[in-house]
Amino acid sequence: MEDLNKKILIKHQCDKALSFIDQAKEMLVLKHYDLAANRFYYACFHVIQALFIADDLSAHTHSGMISRFGQNYIKTGILPIESGRFVARLFQLRQRADYNFTYEITENDVADLYDPAKSLIVWSDGIDKYKIIN
Repeated sequence: MEDLNKKILIKHQCDKALSFIDQAKEMLVLKHYDLAANRFYYACFHVIQALFIADDLSAHTHSGMISRFGQNYIKTGILPIESGRFVARLFQLRQRADYNFTYEITENDVADLYDPAKSLIVWSDGIDKYKIIN
């Protein structure tokens, strides 16, 4: 893929991540905690997709994406281990929120998600710099 196309796709993914984290924050205010969990997960999902585009990686499933994220960015030290744990936690929470009708997502489940999600998104602003270094 041409560098210009990559940059455009990366920007779209990062813009979507920013939009979704804003939506997550709105859902917290409205006390729609299941929707907040979903939006937090997808905000980080789009950041990871931007990384994958930058590095010519792909995954066919969400679980595969999380695994490849761990292999390529956590185990290599590009991102701290807490980022990997956080994304895995978001995935599990989103699964419960979207598919387990017997589990109610509470404020306690999602209250502490904004800052680490935002940190991952802010870090993603440096993807172009990261690509220049690597």
